[in-house]
Amino acid sequence: MKTEFFLGANSANGFYSLYDEYCREQGSYLYLIKGGPGGGKSSFMARIAEEAEKRGYDVELIHCSGDPDSLDAVYITELGVGWFDATSPHIVEPDAFAVCSCYVNLGQFCSRTENEDIVIYTQLYKEMYDTAYSYLKAANCVKSTEIHGLCSKSAINKAKSRGQSAAIRELGKKRSGENRVQRRFIRCISCSGEVVLSDTVSELCKHIHLLDDRFGLEQYYLEEVLKNAGGESIIVCPSPLNPQRLDALLFPKKGLAFVASSLMPDINAYRHIRLDALVSPDALREKRSEIRRKAQLYSQLTDTAISYLKRAKEYHDKLENAYHSCIDFRSLTEFTESELKRIFENK
Repeated sequence: MKTEFFLGANSANGFYSLYDEYCREQGSYLYLIKGGPGGGKSSFMARIAEEAEKRGYDVELIHCSGDPDSLDAVYITELGVGWFDATSPHIVEPDAFAVCSCYVNLGQFCSRTENEDIVIYTQLYKEMYDTAYSYLKAANCVKSTEIHGLCSKSAINKAKSRGQSAAIRELGKKRSGENRVQRRFIRCISCSGEVVLSDTVSELCKHIHLLDDRFGLEQYYLEEVLKNAGGESIIVCPSPLNPQRLDALLFPKKGLAFVASSLMPDINAYRHIRLDALVSPDALREKRSEIRRKAQLYSQLTDTAISYLKRAKEYHDKLENAYHSCIDFRSLTEFTESELKRIFENK
């Protein structure tokens, strides 16, 4: 089985990382890949994932939030081994070198260069990210601003009550013991727009509870489900724009998920939780124009941020191309093939 997630997010406060939490289970071993742009880090991990799938292993792929077509990490579940791009903006160092992690130096295949374009493109793509983050910050301000009088205390309490009831109904009585929690993003705001890895949710969970999320009541519902889960294996999925909020809760061992409807609007859900119906019709009629203006402004700000992320990707592509002339790809390919043999034939 192949599952796909993000560990980073382009958020309202800049790049938000969950990479420090990756591959930290007892007995796991993490290879930290070092190397420059265009140096083959993603391709190296893609070859490992391809070979692992070919041999029937379960694989977790971590996509790059800057470029979802690129990989940032790979984990082979049965082997308890992961590979991870440990360069900026998600720099990670070993917890205990050679005990639970070590380096893979792909920078050894890059020779010294005096190409001044590298300095220029590096600066330009970082400037594009800074501007994108400014617009995302503004978008989050709009999204998180409550429309006064729309969601009453009664509606909020009903959403909480439904979340608590759902946890008891679907998970049973809360057990003692801590939850086994992994945090993963299942969507990102990127150069490709908003990308949602809905196939992962469908692969892991057959019973999907889809929550209306136009007015934010899903947060109260999801928080109650999480609060009333005990001793469970949970994948907690934060929102990329504001990671303090939740997009979804996945319970893979139970095949159960609670997901904001904006992530998977077209899915044939096991159950649809119509939280928006808790808002009074009178309040909806009174606030209709304000709701529309807020949605339009949020969309405009997010679209502008995405346009800058696209420009950042263009400069980053030029940066990678500038490095290609000084990379020994033949030696890199030979190294990759030798690593595949070491991983799968000499384990």
